[in-house]
Amino acid sequence: MPPAPFSLDGKLALVTGSGLVPQAIAALFRDAGATVVHAAEPVLDEPSVAALFEPLDALDILVNGSVRAGPWPIDRLDLSEWDRVHAVNVRGAFLLMRAAVRVMRAHGRGGRLINLSTIGAVHPVLHGNFAYGSSRAGTNALTRQFALDFAADHILSNAILVGAIRSDPFPQGCPMPPTGPGMDPGRLPLGQGKPEDVAPLALLLASDAGRYINGQAIAVDGGFSIA
Repeated sequence: MPPAPFSLDGKLALVTGSGLVPQAIAALFRDAGATVVHAAEPVLDEPSVAALFEPLDALDILVNGSVRAGPWPIDRLDLSEWDRVHAVNVRGAFLLMRAAVRVMRAHGRGGRLINLSTIGAVHPVLHGNFAYGSSRAGTNALTRQFALDFAADHILSNAILVGAIRSDPFPQGCPMPPTGPGMDPGRLPLGQGKPEDVAPLALLLASDAGRYINGQAIAVDGGFSIA
C-alpha cells in the first residue's frame, strides 16, 4: 500500500482502454487500494455509456484511456478514418466525462477525471498525425473545460501527454510507417519509456496528493519536448 497521500483505499475507479498504458494504470490503482472497473472497448454512443455506468452507484476516478491512433499520409486519409479517430478520442472522451461528472456530483464527494492524451497534441511528433494530433488537441480542450466548470464541485480534470512510451502497435491497415522527430533517439534524452512510467502520474492525479492540480496537461515523454 502506498503512503497515505497516494492511497486510493475505498475509491472506485473506472479505467477505459485496452492498451498497455491503461492496463498499467489499472494495476497500480488496484495496488493503491482502489476497486477498479476496467472497460477495454471504446465507448462511442450514449447507450453504451449508459450500460457502462448503470451498475455504478458511485464513482471517484475516471481514466479515459481509449485510443485510436496511427499516422496516415494525407492522400490516403479518408473521412471515415478521420471520423473513427475523432469518435474514439474526442466524442468518447466527452461522453464518458459527462457521465462521470453526473455520478460524481450526485454523490457529492468530488472526483478525478484523467485523460490519456499525447505530446503530439502540442508538438508534432510523427509525420501523418493529422487525425490523431488534432483529436487529442480536442481531448486537451475538454480537459480544461471540465476543470473550469466543475472545480467548485471538487471534480478535478487533468490530461497526461504520453510520448516516447513503448506501447501498442498501430491499427491494422495503417499504411504509413512511423517517421518523424518522435522516432529520433537524439530527441529522447531518457530513451524510450514503458507503460509503467505513465501510471505513477495517474496515481498522483487520482489521489489526495494531487488535490491542488487541475486543468493541466502534463507530459511524460522522456524529455522529448525539451530536446
